[in-house]
Amino acid sequence: MDYRESTVSLGITDKLLCPCCGSKKHRVNSVITYSFYFFEYLPIFPIKRDTRLQCLQCHNLAEVTGNTSDLKLIFSNFTLAIFNKLRLLSTFTGSIIIMLLLSYYFSEEQEKHRQSQVYIDAPKVNDFYYLDYRKSAGERRPLHNYRVAKIVDITGGTVSLTYGNYFYPLKKSLHDAVLFGQSTNFDYFEKQRQNYSSVELNSLFDQGFIYRVVRPEFAFIGGNTAVYMIDGHAVTNPTVAKEKWFFIPGKYENTRGLALLKGTYIDNRYDRAFELLKRSADLGYAPGQTNLAELYLTFNGKEEARDVQTAAYWFFQAALQGYQPAIEKYQVICELEESCSIEEFYRGLKESGTNLRVK
Repeated sequence: MDYRESTVSLGITDKLLCPCCGSKKHRVNSVITYSFYFFEYLPIFPIKRDTRLQCLQCHNLAEVTGNTSDLKLIFSNFTLAIFNKLRLLSTFTGSIIIMLLLSYYFSEEQEKHRQSQVYIDAPKVNDFYYLDYRKSAGERRPLHNYRVAKIVDITGGTVSLTYGNYFYPLKKSLHDAVLFGQSTNFDYFEKQRQNYSSVELNSLFDQGFIYRVVRPEFAFIGGNTAVYMIDGHAVTNPTVAKEKWFFIPGKYENTRGLALLKGTYIDNRYDRAFELLKRSADLGYAPGQTNLAELYLTFNGKEEARDVQTAAYWFFQAALQGYQPAIEKYQVICELEESCSIEEFYRGLKESGTNLRVK
């Protein structure tokens, strides 16, 4: 912080009489002492203001203290008074700019916070969670302040996250690491999954442990490939944007059923989707069986409509075909049900000759 004086000529006044030579012509100078911050041309805040008179005939120099009759006489001239007020306002330029920048920053942060709450309430696979370990109760190493997690699965009301293997000392370094594509490395995320309910996620968000939720956009990058992007930067590896169509019993019904679930404007979409997915599951199509099981877990969002046992049955039927998403989703619901034995599930898959891969 530095302090300087700025002298500005405000013009000529004939309101006062010089005590030395009797002249009525005086030049009025406003001397303002104000502070600088970083940039020398950007005044932040005026500290002191004095008015000095200089006689044009004898060059006598005098100061006029504040709230005196002489000062009121000098600035009784309307033009001179307006110029003086504008000059005083200009000395707050730095303060005004800083306040505008701060208000913009905090309004933007509040908007990001509101958007994060929306994403927490309606999670989707591939959402990125930015974590602040300073808000956690556990021990942490120095500079291990921030970390990334990603949603890899949603089974019913249970959200499965994988945590990044890397910690960052600053929020900016975490943000830059994601934009620079570190999350596309094959070993960036842990293999182990952590399961949370919507209540637990909201609690972590309220306490600040989850301080930002970012939803990547699905973008085509040429041909039949696409990636998920954040601010125009790829954060996942390329994937097939649209699979080629082959006739498989149950595939058509599954595709139509999923399309109905996405159409929020369609009446009775859950009932119609249920019929199509049930037909797909009966035809032995593993993705259709998995999606039907999901519908049994979250049927129209009504708790009383949930049927965990039937959902587990269809997950198991899909898992018998080696369908990995079904295997992982069965593990999730099995952890939530006391009567479920995950060992029996693994044994049943092995006895049927299913290729089993457990994360």
